[in-house]
Amino acid sequence: MGEKFSETPHKTRFWMFVVGWLGWLSSLARSWGLFEKALHHELWGLVLLALVGLDGVLGVIWALRFFLQKELPWKFEPKIGLFRWPLLVVLVVLFPYLVLYSAYVRQFDAVGIRYLLYANFSLAVAWLLAPVVRRDGKGGLSWTAFLAGALLTGSVFAFLSAYTHVSSFPFRLSWSEGNRLWDYSLMFARDRYIYPADQPLKAHIDPGRQFLWGLIYLIPGVNIFVVRLWSAFLFTVPYLVFAWVAFLKPKATRKLAFWAGLWGFLFLSQGPIYTPLLLSALAVSVAEMALPWWLGLPLMAGATYYAAITRYTWIFAPALWAIILVLGALHREDDWRVALKRKGWWLVGGGLLGAVLSGRLGRFWSVGVALVAKYLGWGSPVVADEQASAMIRTATHQSLVWQRLLPNPTFAPGILLGALLAVGPVFLLWWLWRRRGLWQMPKWAMVVIGAILVVLFGMGVVISLKIGGGSNLHNLDMFLIAVLFGTVVLWRRGGAHWLQARRWLFREQVVLGLLVFVPMYFVFLGAQPRNIPEARWWEPALRAVQHYVREAKAQGGEILFMDQRQLLTFGYVEDVPLVPEYEKKLMMDKAMAADAQYFAQYYHDLATHRFALIITEPLKTNYEAETQNDFALENNAWVKWVAAPTLCYYEPVATFKAVNLQILVPRETPQDCQDVLPVPPAP
Repeated sequence: MGEKFSETPHKTRFWMFVVGWLGWLSSLARSWGLFEKALHHELWGLVLLALVGLDGVLGVIWALRFFLQKELPWKFEPKIGLFRWPLLVVLVVLFPYLVLYSAYVRQFDAVGIRYLLYANFSLAVAWLLAPVVRRDGKGGLSWTAFLAGALLTGSVFAFLSAYTHVSSFPFRLSWSEGNRLWDYSLMFARDRYIYPADQPLKAHIDPGRQFLWGLIYLIPGVNIFVVRLWSAFLFTVPYLVFAWVAFLKPKATRKLAFWAGLWGFLFLSQGPIYTPLLLSALAVSVAEMALPWWLGLPLMAGATYYAAITRYTWIFAPALWAIILVLGALHREDDWRVALKRKGWWLVGGGLLGAVLSGRLGRFWSVGVALVAKYLGWGSPVVADEQASAMIRTATHQSLVWQRLLPNPTFAPGILLGALLAVGPVFLLWWLWRRRGLWQMPKWAMVVIGAILVVLFGMGVVISLKIGGGSNLHNLDMFLIAVLFGTVVLWRRGGAHWLQARRWLFREQVVLGLLVFVPMYFVFLGAQPRNIPEARWWEPALRAVQHYVREAKAQGGEILFMDQRQLLTFGYVEDVPLVPEYEKKLMMDKAMAADAQYFAQYYHDLATHRFALIITEPLKTNYEAETQNDFALENNAWVKWVAAPTLCYYEPVATFKAVNLQILVPRETPQDCQDVLPVPPAP
């Protein structure tokens, strides 16, 4: 791989670039307050300002080569021998360590500062990688080496960002994390709880995720650290495996497939994407590439079945991806009759078979018809399937939050701009490859593939707009994987050889740069630094929970863990009979759907002081403006249906904000709650 620079000197363009580049860097430094920090001799202010200055110098050097064809009188090539690889490992690990794990993480919260560090670490890694990735085997920086350095540095950062929550900290680390650990345990570790064995115990989660995340509970006595490690593993390793497998063809470019796989990992991390769907996509890739039909067909059926029982909206995704792969292998002169004779259609058949076996086809159809009927004003259809009926009630009563299409407090870029950023560079690459003649397939096949992308994109947008969603691009999961499969098709049709053999034009270099650097925006946006409270902050909270639980048990009262159920799962609180009702995530879903029947029973239990103790997150009763706070609509639904009614009948005896925990007991002095309750208590 190489670079093709401008053929004639352009002094005007050179000076325009230099002035613009240095001006932009100085404006960034001002916006980050680096000049003020440097004046006050703050260490990281000085370091970051020095990096900005270094980038300014490197930009001018690049402009000298590109616009004026000035060859530098020196070649700065590493002569470090065997130290290259240990130093490379140190650099790619040091970047995520500084930003996510070190004592200085607050210095690097801004996405722009993370990009500054990322670019400079990528340059250093590129300097070490240059002799390996350059075709001439020489050292020294090049655009090829820089892209490789950025891919490796970014991939390691994205990988390690998933492990910041791996700890033995007993309390939840995100809004739903603690109760999710409880959800996962019920399939294989129900015996951890005191609950009648002859009564069903259901979690508010799909069986697909519960099975996969619950496998770790098959290890006797597994602790919270290992369970969190397993969760991080599931959010990283399957991504890499799928991306690498997808780009294995053609065989002549297996070495390049390593880098393509890293890019695929970054691209998918923009979602993020739930692992069950990735495993289904991996099964599609394996069945299409390596298996005879009699093995591949049941694998496709199994992949579809697993996807469908995880989310019924995923029921046709594997079959649609298979269609992209089958049509992508056609030649320009092939018509539909030739297409029907291709052997790959058994992939689609296997996907449809899995959809039928899942038993979710009827529910998919019923909910789809109900949504269309609602938004066209046709009323609500009546269905016999009780579970489908419940899905319809939830789907049709939860409102669409249209403002989340555009930039908003919940998701900074908004769904539309976020999606454009995520797939825009890929579509530009497709356009470049089309100009190079790589789209050698029938126009009708391209129309079908385009229609599939439009349908999957539309489904993802609608799901993202439902209240409770829209905080990232994870509901565009089927669409993002379809785009990756489309890229795989073009990769096989010559994209890999183009990347390996061509000297890139300037616009091609720009597109390749965008392909690497844009996904990191979403990675930086979602990467949370490790923030585990010290023991002196959480030990008093744990002792308080244990103390109040002992007192409540002595009085013979029921204890409701609305939140923090992992304390029961891992034995931090022992010998407490489980109250499975009124789990926080389920209550939030019911609140967003305004489920009056569900809450009438809850209010009855509150009014009769059924629970001697309630463990919850700190409850508040103030409403938020939806234009100023993230998830304001969800907060307001929670306040209306859960927080305000609960605090009317119960009062806090202890609150620990450092661990997001509150302990409630029945109010000694009854209050008139008529004006607080959205619906009367059940009789």
